[in-house]
Amino acid sequence: MPRLLGFILALISFSFGIGFSLGIIYLAQLNQWPRVPIWVLALLSGVVSMLITWRLLPAWWRPVLLILPLAALFSLSINSWWWLFAAILLLAFQWNAIFTRIPLYRSDAMVAEVLMAYMQRDGQKSLLDLGCGDGRLLWRMAKAQPESQFVGIESAPMLYLIARWRCRNQPNCRIEFGDFWPRSWADFDVVFAFLSPEPMLPVWRKRLRESGEGAVLVSLAFLVPGIEPSELLPAQQFDMYLYRADYHAVVGQIIADASKLAT
Repeated sequence: MPRLLGFILALISFSFGIGFSLGIIYLAQLNQWPRVPIWVLALLSGVVSMLITWRLLPAWWRPVLLILPLAALFSLSINSWWWLFAAILLLAFQWNAIFTRIPLYRSDAMVAEVLMAYMQRDGQKSLLDLGCGDGRLLWRMAKAQPESQFVGIESAPMLYLIARWRCRNQPNCRIEFGDFWPRSWADFDVVFAFLSPEPMLPVWRKRLRESGEGAVLVSLAFLVPGIEPSELLPAQQFDMYLYRADYHAVVGQIIADASKLAT
């Protein structure tokens, strides 16, 4: 479903939910029913909104629509300084999502196991994690493979501090603060990315420019548009896509040779 249509449906259902509660208030006053607490009406609005779009919107909309009226109600009684604090906290944790449209994703233990198995199979000794989040993935890998080197780059301040603290006792793991685009990736055998669909093509182009035929990129969940992965690395919930410059060079040569034979 298109994102805009989803927001429109959510807004319509939210309006119907509010209208339903206002109707209850009107009937209560008209018939002199016992007074219903306002928070109960807000919760009822959320339930109605959620049920209206139960089959129309993705499942993650349901809790949003359920708590939205309650959140709006309680926001009227919250000191404005709390909103400032919440905004600062959100900025500290979701800097990437706000400014680069790359949200926070967390990789599970299976991803670390699959990555380590691949690095051992191909003799890879260093890995760069683009947007390492809280550092959990790098910590697992650095602890299990002390002979390898791991570097993570994170631009969200709070996540960087958490990752730095988590990896503090791992001498083969380093966490850097900042934007991963200006930094060179050429020194690493593997570049790992769990970002979003939008930056994947620029990520692969940068990797190719800096590392040439030795470029290796592993992307969790997100494909590079228009580029066929050289290998699929299954990791339970999500697949990892392996991109190798030497693989594409061989495929390109085969296609070129076939074209010459055809002519």
